[in-house]
Amino acid sequence: MAVKNIAVTDTLEKFRTEFNDLAANDFGDIANLSGSIVATNLVDAMNETISIATSTAGWKIEDSTSSQQLIGGGDILKVVGATNEIEAVVSAVDTLTIGLPNVVSVTTSLTTPTLSTGNMSLTNGSITDSSGSISFGDENLSTTGTLGAGAITGTSITGSGGTHTLGTIEISGNTIRSTDSTILTVNDSLTVNNTLKAGVTSINPTGSSNITSTTGFTIFGSTIFLEAGKSVIFEGTTSDDFEISFNGGDPTADRTITLPDNTGTVITTGSTDAVSENMMANDAIGQNELKSVVQLQILNSSGTPLKTLYGAGA
Repeated sequence: MAVKNIAVTDTLEKFRTEFNDLAANDFGDIANLSGSIVATNLVDAMNETISIATSTAGWKIEDSTSSQQLIGGGDILKVVGATNEIEAVVSAVDTLTIGLPNVVSVTTSLTTPTLSTGNMSLTNGSITDSSGSISFGDENLSTTGTLGAGAITGTSITGSGGTHTLGTIEISGNTIRSTDSTILTVNDSLTVNNTLKAGVTSINPTGSSNITSTTGFTIFGSTIFLEAGKSVIFEGTTSDDFEISFNGGDPTADRTITLPDNTGTVITTGSTDAVSENMMANDAIGQNELKSVVQLQILNSSGTPLKTLYGAGA
């Protein structure tokens, strides 16, 4: 569109010609305007044109709720990242990079089929590690449910509550029992540093003493009690079918048998030639010790015994 100028000295015809040319060529026919432009003057029509051009050249953004926002020419799209949640970086050429920081905070919840970090994966309530081992360091592990494991290894296992079960062994307070039997079996040697009690029986050996018991063997303080028909058996030097047994008779009153305070061999009714001379003291055998007694007397002239000699009768 050229600049039109009418001089003071120009004719009216000149003004008419220039004006008509301005309307026909520079302004154009208003009927040729787009139907979206409704302005009838040049300024309003230009404003509408700018608005339409900006709208056509822009673009829209939409979120997950289908809310939309028009981004037109001259507008700025600003991506704001929250601390520890998201990072947004603008770089040349026309590049927007959105990522996560090294430390991510989730204020509510995180839902994902599988969560992986390093060698460890969390999937549907199962924690696995490709290294074959998961360590909780020196942290405590607590659960209000049931802890199931093929094998548990540790320097100490501490539980809370009244009753704990390992396999078929139940521990309740200071009591251990079997849940499927009335017998607890210990396959190895058992060492008790204090008193071992079983019902009314107590075994409390001291020093290097060893006490072995069978059915009916009871120890009360310093007394060893054997029920009827029980024996004390010595195998002897040779391990064979022959043993020495100590048996008690059927007493009708309390009896006491005391072994003397000396070294020697016990003589029984079955002993033969077991009594030696050094076993008898001087004047140890008199008429009271002989089963059948005969006597020889030496008399004086008046018939008074001077000496009496005793001997075993036939």
